[in-house]
Amino acid sequence: MESGLDMQLLMDTALGRRPADLVVRNGTLMDVYTGRMLPGRSVAVAGEWIAHVGPDLGYAVGPETRVIEADGRVICPGFIDAHTHLINYFNIPEFLSYAIPSGATCLIAELECYGFILGAEGVRIFLEQTEASPVKIYTLVPPMVSLSPAAESLMITPEQLAGLFEDPRVIGLGESFWQAPILQSDPRILGLIRETHKAGRSVQGHAAGAFDRKLAAYAAIGVESCHEAISTEDVLNRLEMGFYAMIREGDIRRDLEIILPLRDKIDFRRVILVTDGTNPGLLIQKGYLKDVVQKAVDLGIDPMEAVRMVTLNPAEHLGLDKLTGGIAPGRHADLLILPDPRTIRPQWVISKGRVVAEEGRMTVPVPEAHYPDRLMNTVRAPVVSPSAMAVTESCADREGMVRTLDIQPGGLVAREGRARPRPVSGYLAADPAEDLLKVFFMERISGRGEAFVGFVRGWGQKRGAVATTLCWDTGGIIGIGENDEDLAAAVNRLTAIQGGTVIVVDGEPKLEIPLRAGGYVSELKMPELAGRLLRFQEVMASLGTGLDFAHLTLSVLTTPAIPFIRLTEKGYYRFREGDIVRLGS
Repeated sequence: MESGLDMQLLMDTALGRRPADLVVRNGTLMDVYTGRMLPGRSVAVAGEWIAHVGPDLGYAVGPETRVIEADGRVICPGFIDAHTHLINYFNIPEFLSYAIPSGATCLIAELECYGFILGAEGVRIFLEQTEASPVKIYTLVPPMVSLSPAAESLMITPEQLAGLFEDPRVIGLGESFWQAPILQSDPRILGLIRETHKAGRSVQGHAAGAFDRKLAAYAAIGVESCHEAISTEDVLNRLEMGFYAMIREGDIRRDLEIILPLRDKIDFRRVILVTDGTNPGLLIQKGYLKDVVQKAVDLGIDPMEAVRMVTLNPAEHLGLDKLTGGIAPGRHADLLILPDPRTIRPQWVISKGRVVAEEGRMTVPVPEAHYPDRLMNTVRAPVVSPSAMAVTESCADREGMVRTLDIQPGGLVAREGRARPRPVSGYLAADPAEDLLKVFFMERISGRGEAFVGFVRGWGQKRGAVATTLCWDTGGIIGIGENDEDLAAAVNRLTAIQGGTVIVVDGEPKLEIPLRAGGYVSELKMPELAGRLLRFQEVMASLGTGLDFAHLTLSVLTTPAIPFIRLTEKGYYRFREGDIVRLGS
């Protein structure tokens, strides 16, 4: 991924014994180490590395040296996204072609999607796919906390984790939901944390809903960060417990405002800005990370503080600060040239000593990522008939009521409810007039296709059915429909195309979004993919759904990350009770 540091080369360049390969001349250095803006500074680069930073580096310019005249503009460290999800909608080269011109020179990727369809092999495939990236891409091994029993066969063991740590690009254990180690004392998760500590790597956290003693217990086992703060109080609680507090500004949540009351009151050196992933439309419209830093500056955060939160702070947290995170000799030459401290629009992006983007466009090719056959054929499920969606009246209680999954306003949280489906010839049918639809989940890991049919409210659809393989924290197919025929057709279409999202109305497909790589990643170009996702939202709205991000709502119905009730192939999983239940009371 990067060459080793050649000490003799750097010493010779710093001492003037050989010319630099690149000099960025006469800029204003954003020195994140001291917090000062230093005018009249230049940066000399040898190979991938910074050899010298100083006020007069004319001696380092030779006949073959490339010189970029900064002319007083800001020389800023390249941006680091310390918590993102790259296996989500778009393929890696398409994503990088937008993220790199926005200033991203280092990415830390969670890999749960590949994990839940290929286990440890999925991590190795990702490492192969990103080996030749123009920027640094590190990965965190997914701890693989899932509600689906079928996922157990793929769960990464401490022994497998030790093997993955042999690759230096594997820098830690990904977000481990706090409930597994703290409430359940899950021996596998605790074993993963021990193995990570043994290897001297970082343990990332997910502490949504943990407070006081539970949060303290989570910190005590060596978890180092949390990206789930949603209030100012949450930020302080995490910082006081010794966590790095990651503040999200991306696809899932946009919480940057919660740190504003803390300006000039606390030290922000353990606060990190992250995206937690993006989506194609947001990526095209806003760019990547530059919009996050720009928003922070526009909200009144000092530019130095804002930049530190995506450079030095994450680098120190993840043990990468000897390599990146600031502009100093012996670090990778990861630089941005900005118009001024308050305008976060990279005019040049330099990664590992090479100009990779200029004025918003890539200047080097992004290598294609290889998607092996085993990654392109992961929907291992039988064809289902409409009768597989049937629910007999005997599944209801004596009052004709069934248990429901009720989607709450906002589209993420769901609560347990009860409703009375329409009885039709001994079966229970959806009742769209009462916002009561069928919801179907089938695992696609074992090949047996074990499935559960339940009922959902809060979705709003009046006609047809929708289904997707983009299920959070498991390998499966999730679908919602107002009739059994369309629901079965949508599910079967996903098996036929080996992954994606499908809307079917009256037996006819209204929209398809192919996501063949693992059932999560599309081969479409970014504008086409963004267009189809926008069209998905429009079609769902025309069918009656009032949710702002319907695709996201559908995808999260299987995750253990968001309370209070979710779906598995065995039934509903209830968080507070910690059990799996069927339709009856």
